[in-house]
Amino acid sequence: MKTVLRSLLFIALVAFSAGKLRAQCTVSDIFIQNIRNVVPGTGTCTVTFDATFNIANNGGNKYIFIHAWLQSEYPDYFQCVNGNPTLNGSIAAPDAGDLGNSFFNIGIDNNGPIPTILTVYPPDPSVTLTTVNSITRVVLPDGSANITLIGVTTTVSVPCGTPVVIVADLWSSQSSNAQRAHCVNCGILSTAGYISVTGFIFCGNPPTYSAIVTNNTGIALNGYYRVYADVNRDGYFTPVTDTLISGPITYGIVAGPATTTTVGGSIPVANLGQNIFLVFTQTTGTGTGASRVILLRSPLCSPLPVSFTSFTAKRINRSNVTLRWETATETNNSGFGLQRNIGNNVWETIAFIRSQALGGNSSSMQVYTYNDLNASKDISQYRIQQVDIDGRSKLSDIRTVRGDGQKGRTLIYPNPSQDGRVNVVFEDREVNRAVTLADISGRIIRQWKAINGNTIQIDNLKPGIYLLRTIIPETGENTVEKIVVGGIK
Repeated sequence: MKTVLRSLLFIALVAFSAGKLRAQCTVSDIFIQNIRNVVPGTGTCTVTFDATFNIANNGGNKYIFIHAWLQSEYPDYFQCVNGNPTLNGSIAAPDAGDLGNSFFNIGIDNNGPIPTILTVYPPDPSVTLTTVNSITRVVLPDGSANITLIGVTTTVSVPCGTPVVIVADLWSSQSSNAQRAHCVNCGILSTAGYISVTGFIFCGNPPTYSAIVTNNTGIALNGYYRVYADVNRDGYFTPVTDTLISGPITYGIVAGPATTTTVGGSIPVANLGQNIFLVFTQTTGTGTGASRVILLRSPLCSPLPVSFTSFTAKRINRSNVTLRWETATETNNSGFGLQRNIGNNVWETIAFIRSQALGGNSSSMQVYTYNDLNASKDISQYRIQQVDIDGRSKLSDIRTVRGDGQKGRTLIYPNPSQDGRVNVVFEDREVNRAVTLADISGRIIRQWKAINGNTIQIDNLKPGIYLLRTIIPETGENTVEKIVVGGIK
């Protein structure tokens, strides 16, 4: 039940965002975080959350207001959708008649050194303002300011979990009594209930993120997402201060409900220990252009003693495999234990290579190579055990090498698989690959973007027949392999 309820948590401004306007009273980039206290009612849903947005840090934004409606009830007062929007001009502030059916109204007095929440709407005291517990304002490095609203509570006239599109207007006034709207960001779209997302950040070298996106509707959903690092670790998405690390990346989910796709990728080592924001933007139907923000909280990742920039294993001829790895930084590094596994799930250490860095410390790139005498006709796996001077160690990702005489096509093993787990070994070429896994009906159940290693492992497959499609975007090369699970022929 909690999962169903939380799918509507973003119903009050999940990711209402607008481009920054060139004006003294610019207001933009509004997002919410920390949703809680979800209370279903009879045909309603009440939620509490926090919201952030940016303003020009000057005397122009004397008063700031936010209003929100269900898309079917949006009045378009500022003519954002059905005409020429009022941007950076002057228009009479909306009154109660203009704000009919709005479920969300917030007013802010930004005249003094500390902003305060209004309890009365100056243009029309008959308009009821939404409850907000507190407000903060922080000046950002670019000279603008970020405002955070803490403890916003609102009620929406749809049951919790209903897929809806929300439309919001954000405007500010330079007049002393807020009777005129001078800066307007209007028709800001957000979705709620269309998708639900669960994901995690994994400490590693490099760290990675992975998330499952579930389609809660009966229609196919398409869109793209961007990945940001929470640089100041405050748990609030602020585009001015947070770092874009990836995207836009497209995604697609076939008609649901409960169909899924998987998104994921690597995180720069420089962002180790920082939260990750996934900003999804929909490109389907009435939700086109609407966004939502997903926060993935980082576990306590210790700084890596060694930062690997690459690790490859390649068969050079019938009896030799060359291992090559590079490090960007090394801290108290004793060296590297090279480990090999040939088809029996038993790892053996074949060599130990001492660190080339003086005293085990380096901030410049170090390059290492090792030639392994390996004439096995079976698949071989390699990994590196990095060992600190104090004896602690960490394992690298695994690299897979074909056996002597095995052709250069994609290898899948075991195939058939009896336990729903298979390993996929691609050609040894260092290229980016896009990979999709579909069932026999063509329904996509897994996706991987920009894979640059030569191995992936697929788990938790149900009995059946699957098709694995690999595309190399640079060349357009496209291959399809069949996977059998459960002994089906």
